Amino acid sequence: MTTTAEFSALVAPHMPRLFRLGMRLTRQPSEASDLVQEALCRAWANWARFEDGGNVGAYLARIVVNTFISRHRHARVVNAAAARCDLVDHLFDRGRMQEARAPERAWTSSLLSDEIHDALDALPEHYREVVELVDLQGSAYKEAAQALDIPLGTVMSRLHRARRLMRDRLSQYAASLGYGSGELCAVAA
Repeated sequence: MTTTAEFSALVAPHMPRLFRLGMRLTRQPSEASDLVQEALCRAWANWARFEDGGNVGAYLARIVVNTFISRHRHARVVNAAAARCDLVDHLFDRGRMQEARAPERAWTSSLLSDEIHDALDALPEHYREVVELVDLQGSAYKEAAQALDIPLGTVMSRLHRARRLMRDRLSQYAASLGYGSGELCAVAA
C-alpha cells in the first residue's frame, strides 16, 4: 500500500511536465493548476490500478488529458442545457430560471450562514461581484474578467482585497466556531 508521502515523491519529478501539459490544454495558468490538481486527485484515488514498474509520467499525463476531456464533455452538456433554458426563460418565471441555470449558486447560497451573507453584503459592489463569480460560482479568473469586462489583473486584485476584508470581518465568527488564527488562514486561502 502506497502512502501519501510515497505518492508525492513519485509524482514530484513529473509536476513541471504535467503543468506544461495542462497549459497546452487550457492556455491559462489557473486552469492548468486546477486541471493538474484534479488529475492528481483522480490518480491518487485510483493508485491501486497502477502497475508496479509502469511509467508514472505517462500514467499521470494520460489522467491529465482524460480529465481535460471529461471537463469539456461536462461543459458541453451544461451549455446545451443553458441554451434550452433561454427559450423557457421567456415563457416562465425569470427568478426560477436563474436558479435553474446556476443551481450550485442557489445551493451554495443556502449553505452560507447569515454572518457570511452579511459580510458579503458589506463588501463594495465591485469586490462582491468578483467574489460571487470566482468563489461562489466557481468561474475561472478569465471568465470573471470577461463577464465583468475588466482586466484579468483587476479580477485578481479585487479578489485578494475582498478575501482580506471578508477574513477581517469574519475572524471573530470563525473564532466562535473554533478556528484559530492558523486554521483560519488555511481555510481562507
